[in-house]
Amino acid sequence: MSDRERGRAAEGPDIRQAGDSDPERHQDREHCCGHTVGEGACRGQRRELSHFAVKVAIIEPGYFKTILASSETVCRSFQETWDRASPEVKEIYGEKFLAACMKSFGLLDKICTKDLSLVTDCMEHALIACHPRTRYSCGWDAKLMYLPMSYMPTFLVDAIIHWSKPRPVKAL
Repeated sequence: MSDRERGRAAEGPDIRQAGDSDPERHQDREHCCGHTVGEGACRGQRRELSHFAVKVAIIEPGYFKTILASSETVCRSFQETWDRASPEVKEIYGEKFLAACMKSFGLLDKICTKDLSLVTDCMEHALIACHPRTRYSCGWDAKLMYLPMSYMPTFLVDAIIHWSKPRPVKAL
């Protein structure tokens, strides 16, 4: 018996994707650009595929304790990038910038949520629910910080992010 005969997926096929919603940490430039493009692409897919009765669900987790978000991995990666940087870049940013970033990365293990089931539960719901949501936010940081930030004006989000980050030595 097919899903359609049982009443499941009566609207048609679904496409479900997982995305990262965090606009703040060590991959700021790359992530913010990728986040906007990715979010726009998902919205575009959702709108375009809706004509064919296909649903697109976006899963936006906050910080979770994984090997990618461990302070050890992030610090090592940042240090390798710093070591490869040109002397001009190192002069512009300064050693204090490096030290401040390393200190903030050290806090990463403390703020990451350890319960990965929050993400897998959202994935499960998105995959098997008769009426999946369009967007899922996993973790308190995603619900209380990143989701509200996604609705704020860009200048306000920029101010919040810049206020909490170290400044380069030769910043204007």
